[in-house]
Amino acid sequence: MNAQRPPVPGAELPFWKRPIRLGAGSTDPAAPRLKPQARATLIRQMATLAAVMPISDAVATLARQPASEAEKAVLQRTNRALQGGSPLAAALPISAFPPEVKATIAAGEASGRLPLLLTRLADTLEAQVALRARLISSLAYPALLMLVALGVIIAMLLFVVPAIAEQLTGSGQPLPLLTRVILGLSNAVQKLWPLFLALPLLAGIGLWAWQRRGDNRTRLDTWLLSLPGVGGWLSALEGVRWSRLLATMLSAGLPLAEALSITAPTLGNRAWRHASQKIAAQVRAGSSLSAALPLLPNPPGLLVSLVQSGESSGRLAPLLESAATSLDRQLSDRSRTVLALAEPAIIVIMGGMVGVIILAVLLPILELNTLAGQSLGAR
Repeated sequence: MNAQRPPVPGAELPFWKRPIRLGAGSTDPAAPRLKPQARATLIRQMATLAAVMPISDAVATLARQPASEAEKAVLQRTNRALQGGSPLAAALPISAFPPEVKATIAAGEASGRLPLLLTRLADTLEAQVALRARLISSLAYPALLMLVALGVIIAMLLFVVPAIAEQLTGSGQPLPLLTRVILGLSNAVQKLWPLFLALPLLAGIGLWAWQRRGDNRTRLDTWLLSLPGVGGWLSALEGVRWSRLLATMLSAGLPLAEALSITAPTLGNRAWRHASQKIAAQVRAGSSLSAALPLLPNPPGLLVSLVQSGESSGRLAPLLESAATSLDRQLSDRSRTVLALAEPAIIVIMGGMVGVIILAVLLPILELNTLAGQSLGAR
């Protein structure tokens, strides 16, 4: 006869009042880690199998399937914990599944809607991975284009201009202003190239050290949100993450204040993070979400409108999901527009700089040819 599992503390309470336990041993330094894409895939597989079998059998089935070493370690550890009587939220290692994922799963288990919540959670994680991939792909080509163009300009200043400089200065003729400027820049790059390489590195280290002190990171993030164009883009990006995760946890049955408290640490922008914590405190004190929402720095207008409509209609979670979808679409459209404008702008600017260097080299040669032609004509 199988031994009965010990009763779960707080099982007699309604699910929204039960304590969410994320499990002991979650701080094990040897615990495996998962990339966001692998995490989303595992949650999707669990959701698919949990719809037709108990979650313990689903995890055991996945643990027997071919997978990467990290995924195998996560599934085996989770399977052992489930066989020992732990719920899924406590069995999942914290190193592979962050607190917001575990809290959502815990709420799904407590409410008896685990398969549905796993499906919603998989949708959320996959949407986050897709958004990140789109942003990286949008920025990769302009960054590579600028890097190649800068490399060409530096190579010209280091090798091409010095090779021609001796011929230009040996003619004895006064050089044009543009040529003198380019020659001076070339000499500076040749003599001070270690400094030019070290300056960006030192600036990056200094900025990193500065933003780790006190509230400097929050000040930096607040300043970035106030920049024209950039601030709206960053607010929309945080709005997608905030509203999508909050909608998922509300669908799981978590109270609004608790869902806000769990969502806040997942935000990348410290200003939004601190504002979300303040909103959670106000909601816990009895305020409505729409009344506290202006605490968010530069919140998207669409998000504010849909939160107000959701609270008034009692459909906050679906409208938060709609806000995330709409903001995600706006981000994609804006990224495509910026990318379409950035590529020709980089080509024109960098091409113009290369053209200036070539013109600076050709001007003295053209003047010498003109003088030679004039002297031959005088004879």
